Amino acid sequence: MGDVGCGKSIVMFACAFMVSPSLCVLLAPSVLLAHQLYEEAQKFLPSLDIALVLAGKNPPNFQSASLLIGTHALLSRKLPREPVLVMIDEQHRFGVRHRNILAKMPIRPHMIQFSATPIPRTLAMIESNFVRLSLIKQQPFVRNVTTSIVRKDGFRNLLAHLHKEIGQGRQAAIIYPLREESDTMPYRSLAEAREFWEKEFGIVHVTHSKDKDKDKNLLDFRENGKILLATTVIEVGISLPRLCTIVISGAEHFGLATLHQLRGRVSRTGSDGYCFLFTHRDNTSRLESFAATSNGFEIAELDLSLRKSGDILGGERQSGMGLVFFDPTTDMEILKLAQKIRKQEGENA
Repeated sequence: MGDVGCGKSIVMFACAFMVSPSLCVLLAPSVLLAHQLYEEAQKFLPSLDIALVLAGKNPPNFQSASLLIGTHALLSRKLPREPVLVMIDEQHRFGVRHRNILAKMPIRPHMIQFSATPIPRTLAMIESNFVRLSLIKQQPFVRNVTTSIVRKDGFRNLLAHLHKEIGQGRQAAIIYPLREESDTMPYRSLAEAREFWEKEFGIVHVTHSKDKDKDKNLLDFRENGKILLATTVIEVGISLPRLCTIVISGAEHFGLATLHQLRGRVSRTGSDGYCFLFTHRDNTSRLESFAATSNGFEIAELDLSLRKSGDILGGERQSGMGLVFFDPTTDMEILKLAQKIRKQEGENA
């Protein structure tokens, strides 16, 4: 576990290098992120045979590669040989079903999962010793991101901030909870808001999960854009070095892990970053707790305390239920004592 931008990809590439020429598989939650990891792997691992495996035909070097990079679609392929290591990037985006496929392999590989914000069930498994945890605590540079809660009466100031940032050659992203209009959501959808932003800033870039050209549109925005209107499709994936402001509309409708990942899109090169949580709600205690910390582990613990751990063993539920006699958010001293006693008994056995 390491915060957004800490260098988890370098750890992945080091692990792949260590096990080569044995087979290593690296899974990403999106095609765009798989492409990005593949390009970075080629740069940092020039001596390795690396294959990018996406939907459709296998690449020419599928049989010979020692590192296969792809999405979860890789799990349905007949691999050229048994992998000794499987790595999962953005672990919180993969379901239990995907991980169960790996667990049923004839020769179970070592597995390393990477995340800035583990889901409540995963954090509960870590704290219950079902999963071992390694932390990357340092950042390659200081990320100075200011998180603010904004209501309707603060929108004029928010607009002025966006004009200032755009005028200085920086980029901004506006994230919407819905792609199309809804009768139940008291916020504009992506489609409804587009006209306003086009009048205000001229050309804007728009993408969402159903957009067939989203990869192309994101790349075009990275190189030439000013304002990006999107859903959570940018939560993981493409690096946007000029993105310094992100506005999340209807922020209370997003999970804490998603909010943290979205906030992690800005200030990736060390410049000042801004995250605005736009809400109509008066009670914003959950958002205030999120805004008060930029530490991914603290956010994961907050998420666990709010949503509970779910079904730790079976994985049928990812949240919403917890243990009867133990609460990992309040009883950690008891757990540490039990672990200490168990270790002592093991040493004396």
